[in-house]
Amino acid sequence: MASRLCLLVLSGLPGSGKTSLARKLQESWQAELAVVHVCFDELIPEDLKLERPEEDEGEDNNGDQQAISLWKQHRRAIHRNVEKLLRKSKSLPEVESNATDHDVLPDLDAKFLKCAKFAETNGRGGDNNEERQSSLAVIIDDNMYYRSMRYQYYQLARKYTVGFCEVFLHCDVETALKRNMERQSPVARETVIAMATKMEPPNPHRHTWEVMSFIYDQTTGTDGEAALEEIRELVAVATANPVLAIPEENMEEKEHNRLVCSMNVLHQADQILRKCISDVMGSAKADNRMGKAELKVLGRQLNNIRAELLDDLKHQKLQLPPVESVGPQPGEEQEGHMSSCSSLTDMDSPTEVEVIEVKTLEGYILRLFRERRAANTGNKAT
Repeated sequence: MASRLCLLVLSGLPGSGKTSLARKLQESWQAELAVVHVCFDELIPEDLKLERPEEDEGEDNNGDQQAISLWKQHRRAIHRNVEKLLRKSKSLPEVESNATDHDVLPDLDAKFLKCAKFAETNGRGGDNNEERQSSLAVIIDDNMYYRSMRYQYYQLARKYTVGFCEVFLHCDVETALKRNMERQSPVARETVIAMATKMEPPNPHRHTWEVMSFIYDQTTGTDGEAALEEIRELVAVATANPVLAIPEENMEEKEHNRLVCSMNVLHQADQILRKCISDVMGSAKADNRMGKAELKVLGRQLNNIRAELLDDLKHQKLQLPPVESVGPQPGEEQEGHMSSCSSLTDMDSPTEVEVIEVKTLEGYILRLFRERRAANTGNKAT
């Protein structure tokens, strides 16, 4: 079974030369590796080759919804067969699918299997048989005018950690129309024109997953052999650098970490509030403006505010700053990060809380403490 795999997606207008390029690549590679040429034109029946971008987007201009549905069924079945081929090449067991496409499209499955078997028997021989058996290139040959169509195959490459690259065959519409009319079963002229307006070429600057791409610009008279060499090199690099799979999230661990983080934030908030209360009470005693009874009432008020704030934080009634800005980590000394809160005793004058960096948990808690205290003072005055 192949251990070096690569998905090569060809895209471009009908008549841009995708199938001719695929066959040239297959011929040039036959002594090096096995090639499966997945040609949509050969797998999808003639009467279903709608290839109308507006219909693929869900607009039913001709009322032929049943044909559109069958066309999409065939595309899904091709995708499913490519995945089966990847699993087989990776020596992975087949997975039972809920899709019913294989029940209604047995001919497509048989055509695909014949194509894959042909590659196995015709791309291997000679002295380097072992090396060829460990290498496989799967060429996806379709118009792929929408980026989302190509992304489906990138997702497959990522799922099975195989190489992925794209080649976009660019030619002007008139050239594509001329070549298209020379084909045995040409695509309707209006379809080619409509597709040209909706074509989404690879854009690696905006979509990093398209970094392994090559634009074969036929309007500039690019040398065919030079382009072939560029593409062969692209596939070699993509094969040697497979797309890395996204690690599956451990939801139980994620929830545990969230709870630990939440408890840590509450613990830090509680310490900040306690120091706030201590500073305010210390300042009130130093001013000698309150008697013991008044100090006792003030202490009770401040502790009520503390309890309310902690309860709101616990039940997520308050918006917390970003996790990376919540202050010291568990085990670090907390007091060293505190600011003085003594000025909170005078609610009528500007305080340093107003200029504390609110992006930190400390600044955020101090601001909330001051706002709650001001609100309580206002309510009592009323």
